[in-house]
Amino acid sequence: MGTFRVWVEVGNPANGAFQQVNALVDTGASHSMIPASLLTRTLHLSPKEELVFTLADGSRQRYGWGEALFRIEGREMTSPVVFGPEGRYLLGATSLQSFNLTVDPIGHRLVPAPEITL
Repeated sequence: MGTFRVWVEVGNPANGAFQQVNALVDTGASHSMIPASLLTRTLHLSPKEELVFTLADGSRQRYGWGEALFRIEGREMTSPVVFGPEGRYLLGATSLQSFNLTVDPIGHRLVPAPEITL
């Protein structure tokens, strides 16, 4: 499919503070991942718990996990987020599904899903 990046905003649901980031769209990733430093220091979010995640290379890593407010194309919704390492900005499948978005692999863009599967 190829990869591409999109501009999204990540925010704190409690105070409405947002930070714009350029995230890699990764439909193979279950959850979105944003650097822990941005989530904790800039947006003042805290992980709800720590979980072990299996990464694309097969390795396992423990990260904080919580919830953040996402703004994509003017729409806002909360979504699970992994408190990741520096420089790791991923927009994962859970966030895409929350926004009812899918990937246009030819146009390298996000588009509304043609139908909602329950």
